[in-house]
Amino acid sequence: MNGVLGLDPDTAAARLTADGKPVRFVEVRSKKGSKGDDRRVIKVAETDAETVIYWSAFRTRVTDPER
Repeated sequence: MNGVLGLDPDTAAARLTADGKPVRFVEVRSKKGSKGDDRRVIKVAETDAETVIYWSAFRTRVTDPER
């Protein structure tokens, strides 16, 4: 399960659905907010009924140094 941290959420879901459990996505954002362009898995929680993928969008491509 921890092997999917840092991956794109869709790639992580493809790996985690092999056990037959449904996968649910939860987006995590900071209060300040920033338009991110790189979605990454930051946490995975597993129960008997489902697997929850927590993801966040990181701003990895900065084009304007003033922003």
